[in-house]
Amino acid sequence: MENKQISESRNSLENYLKANFHKDGEKGFWPYKENGQFSTEATAWCGLALRKNKEIAKSTAQFIASTQLKDGGWSTSSDTGSSDWATGPALLCFRMLLKEHPEFQEEKMFSDCLHNALHKVADSRVSFYPVVARLMRFLIGGPAELQYARGWPWDPGCFHWVEPTVYSLLSLKVPGMPTQDLYKEVSKYADKFLLEHACKEGGWNHGNHLSLGTYLPPYRLTTAETLLALQDYKEHKAITDGLAYLQTQANSDSSSISLAWSVLALNAFGKPCDKELNFLLLRQTKAKGKGNGPNLMTTAISHLAYSAVLGDNLLQLQSTYKG
Repeated sequence: MENKQISESRNSLENYLKANFHKDGEKGFWPYKENGQFSTEATAWCGLALRKNKEIAKSTAQFIASTQLKDGGWSTSSDTGSSDWATGPALLCFRMLLKEHPEFQEEKMFSDCLHNALHKVADSRVSFYPVVARLMRFLIGGPAELQYARGWPWDPGCFHWVEPTVYSLLSLKVPGMPTQDLYKEVSKYADKFLLEHACKEGGWNHGNHLSLGTYLPPYRLTTAETLLALQDYKEHKAITDGLAYLQTQANSDSSSISLAWSVLALNAFGKPCDKELNFLLLRQTKAKGKGNGPNLMTTAISHLAYSAVLGDNLLQLQSTYKG
């Protein structure tokens, strides 16, 4: 497949994303769909796709900072009222915008936003034991009793799930792991959760790999996402099995978003993704200039997938740490 076709397709998506960028004074955002209300998730992924455009990047960073809640996190939309899984994508985008444009870091509003968001991510993992129970476990068994696998929930008080855990891990790993040991510890136990929940046949389900004595099947989307979050475990059996499963899906023309995530994951691991890419390009042709997929977020992730094939995989880890 020629790079020219991929580049032209990416440029078409970029123009579509620009056309649907909403300015509100100095701030800018994207909805899920044309003319909709703002979406934290859509803004995060669209902002990542257009991060190199300084004007759009600045407006997006201002929007993300202005919608941060008092606890340091973000909610899916303005009417939900509390921080949730959208904190991961928002922090990932915000950190990448500041990395792409270092001069943004000089603004106090941005530095405060980053500081509070990192603390929120570290503090919002699932905790299975109340404070008293944790103290008792510590007194009886020592520090090892508190070193159990922990991921992130969709909403506060919920069990941990694969996708919100992936988003939070990407927000820490992709821009570069923060220097404080706390974040390395947080990531280590989240990694452990994902590795322990790999499906028997390889890949990942949405949460558990086993329920009521029955092994659950993996899904293409969650497998691709998880592989990207665990790039620093390339030799682990869960990773090699996950890649093998993902490659068995090459002839399946699934949703645009699962195809785009598959391209990103396979490319990050140096695996061929021509079939997945071809399906994605065909879907864009059918969209006739209306992006690629049912919403702007999917269009943005498709843009990231094309960029990856052209040599700029945003979600490929540039450096790793010992997990």
